[in-house]
Amino acid sequence: MEGQVSALSAVTLPSGTPTEPMSRTARLHRWNDPRLTSTPVIAGLPALLTLLVAGIGLGGRQLWRDEHASWWAAMLSYPDLIELLRSRDVVFAPYYGGLHLWTAVFGDSAPALRLPSLLWMASAAALVALLGRRLYGAPTGLTAGLLFALLPIVSRYAAEARPYAQVIALTTASSLLLLRALERPSRLRWVAYALAVAATGLSHLVALTVLVAHAVPVLRETRRLPHREVLRRAAPWAAATGAGLVVVAPMAYLGSRQSGQISWIDEPTWAGVLKLPANLAGSVAVAAVLLVLALIGVTAGRWPALLLGAWVLTGPLLALATFDQFQLFFFRYLLYTVPAWVLLAAAGTLRVARAVGGGRARAAAVAVVLITVAVLGLPRQQMFRSDLVEDEHGFRDAGAFVAAQAAPGDGIVFDGYRHLRRAMAYELRDADPRPVDVLLAQPAQERGSYAAAECRKPAECLGDVRRVWLVTTQGGTDPLRRVDGARGAALRDRFVVARVAQFHRIRVVELVASR
Repeated sequence: MEGQVSALSAVTLPSGTPTEPMSRTARLHRWNDPRLTSTPVIAGLPALLTLLVAGIGLGGRQLWRDEHASWWAAMLSYPDLIELLRSRDVVFAPYYGGLHLWTAVFGDSAPALRLPSLLWMASAAALVALLGRRLYGAPTGLTAGLLFALLPIVSRYAAEARPYAQVIALTTASSLLLLRALERPSRLRWVAYALAVAATGLSHLVALTVLVAHAVPVLRETRRLPHREVLRRAAPWAAATGAGLVVVAPMAYLGSRQSGQISWIDEPTWAGVLKLPANLAGSVAVAAVLLVLALIGVTAGRWPALLLGAWVLTGPLLALATFDQFQLFFFRYLLYTVPAWVLLAAAGTLRVARAVGGGRARAAAVAVVLITVAVLGLPRQQMFRSDLVEDEHGFRDAGAFVAAQAAPGDGIVFDGYRHLRRAMAYELRDADPRPVDVLLAQPAQERGSYAAAECRKPAECLGDVRRVWLVTTQGGTDPLRRVDGARGAALRDRFVVARVAQFHRIRVVELVASR
């Protein structure tokens, strides 16, 4: 690619006689200190910055509902997990299986659950930098890696027990491995690429749209060859891609049968489409900077721009076109495009820097862009470390209150929010004593589901329990009266309200036996 051409043009022959005069691209890259172009520096600095920035407050905010699902699935035995995946979330099977092994070693605290995502995101930053070096040269690669590390969206999903950081890293890895295989083809390199394609699809099926972008460098390699030679040169890529897709095919088939799970995603509007860049950056202000720089970056090289443009656009456009069938236009499913945005923006940054002047002036221009992104993204960085991220109910505070007040023989009942039982199961997992879920008839794992089945005759299931902790998301001045159906009737018949503790969008009501 252009970065490789520039590096080759600077080689000196053994006799000491320089090769042909350096290309314009090579001259532009000389302003960087050669010590900063080594792989450990190019990859290591962005990875370390990601660990530093995204690692701050890793366990500070409580888990939210999707992370509770990750925890629940990871804590299941493998037979129970397989039963769950028969009807739910089969597309996350590799992630849940890996998290199961991880928690067996490192536990299920919030930092432990999120640490794999942090490590994946740090790897993604390193891979973005290496891919940028291969496409444009070392200065652009390093800039891209550092820019990626500073994005608010990177901090959020590096600190979330979900597979999106893994998807970003694997998508970038597959792109880098493709370029390496095209540069110096070998059986081992094509096998590595095939495995990366499979891993990308297994981490998230939507990310496979990056294969459209992968066709761009293949076409570049074969565009001037005779037809027979084209087939010979493109055959390894086609075979590797096909092998990767064969591995993914069973999960894709099973996932298509569970598409009703995401029927909650709203039909996209023009307003939603226009918000996509801000959602992918994690900040409106940061997205504006990236968009301007990316547009400039398009002019930095035709083939890199085509590759990255296809990476950026194919997924969203396909998700829009097929929304009625698959309901996939949702920003979290398109996070794998973030590296392409960043690489284009980094190319634009270097193009602006070159226009500023030489040496230190260019380095200063790059630093200004990085600092600007860091400052503009700071409010969202702070927000992403708070429980306001999804405006979830105050599960952690409610759980801590119940754990501190509960006594042996106490019961617990849930009302309102449908994921409440799972959320409180996480918050009370280490409570001793732990209140008994008195209305639980069949645990979720026995049903192959995330949701448990409740007792159909609550009055009988309450037994002789004398105190119940009602955890509810219902409003009103009389929380006990808001509990409906047979469950509410049974509670009102047996208990009176002793006290009410209010937390964010959730209340804990102490009910004591009235007779």
